[in-house]
Amino acid sequence: MRPILLVVVLAFAAGCGGGTPAEPPPPPAEEPTHEPAPPTEGPAPSSEEPLAAADSSSPAPSTRGPFGQDDDRVLAALREQPPAEVMKGRGGRSLSFKITLEDGTTGYFKPEQSFSGAHFDSEIAAYCVDRALGFGRVAPVTGRTLPFSALARAAGDDARRGELAIQPDGMLRGAFVAWIEGSLPRFDPGRGFERALRLEPPPRVNPYQAPIDVRRSANREERPDAEIHDPKRPEAALTEARIAELSDLVIFDYLVQNVDRWGGGFTNLRLLGEDGPLIFLDNGAGFWRGEQRLPLLERRLASLQRFRRETVEALRAFDAEAFERCLDADPLAPVLDEKRREGLRLRVRAVLDAIDALEARFGDAIYIESAGML
Repeated sequence: MRPILLVVVLAFAAGCGGGTPAEPPPPPAEEPTHEPAPPTEGPAPSSEEPLAAADSSSPAPSTRGPFGQDDDRVLAALREQPPAEVMKGRGGRSLSFKITLEDGTTGYFKPEQSFSGAHFDSEIAAYCVDRALGFGRVAPVTGRTLPFSALARAAGDDARRGELAIQPDGMLRGAFVAWIEGSLPRFDPGRGFERALRLEPPPRVNPYQAPIDVRRSANREERPDAEIHDPKRPEAALTEARIAELSDLVIFDYLVQNVDRWGGGFTNLRLLGEDGPLIFLDNGAGFWRGEQRLPLLERRLASLQRFRRETVEALRAFDAEAFERCLDADPLAPVLDEKRREGLRLRVRAVLDAIDALEARFGDAIYIESAGML
């Protein structure tokens, strides 16, 4: 990953079951399906996407972020500094706030709320997963409790205000995500990009699109895959390093149960600068309290056949206890209940089972060699 110098003030240019181990995920279904959607299709695409990252001795299993910054310093500011300026987020289905703190640090506060696709604790847990696997693509995130009185003026008469989980004492919990300044353009991987993630021809239904489009395509409804197969889009022309990033992203989203990555004009696929690294942003539509193996995400994982060797090694060395120590160090701990913690362990095992099965079939061909990291 190339070093990138960033300003100290973080800002973001676009509003940021327990059980026995399951069998490896089945191959994607090729027949019409009436399979139910995940619990929600996730929040609407947002024009506000937080970001940042770091390195130091924070409680996370690994604190190496993509920008060489200090997680501890950033997290301390997000946790302790009083708000100086509050603005309502410009986009997204859920109500969130851009907050500048007294020391100049800026973050994006995603409150606890009743909207089913906005899980503030998923943002915190996704940060811990990212650091545990050494991806370094997720902004530092911390839980924080703020008085709603500090946010009320910015919220105004917004209709989503009634969804906020304001406590009887007037306090509001949420995820406070570091904000980064700079260009964060959307990344369209190009028409047919899914072929680069496979050794075999791709399945008829491309799973890397919005949930509703996956269902429409599976059921052979009119105009399936409209965005994915738009002939006006250029053909995919991806470097090995970019393919490796996309492979990591598919694995990461499977582990954190993020159903809201694809579709919507690639608004949740962002680069740090025009040719910079892919950023794993907006992880609030994850870590579901119900089913721990979502059919849509099983389909996406089953379509993936190429991997970074370092990622596989990190998965094999995954330390669930260290991940949980990261969760338990958060000010709003306990962040996840035992069912969701066990669900992550099961999904790590499912990814490794899928990789083992592919390696038995194809050998070292599954590895993206000399890909490096952007």
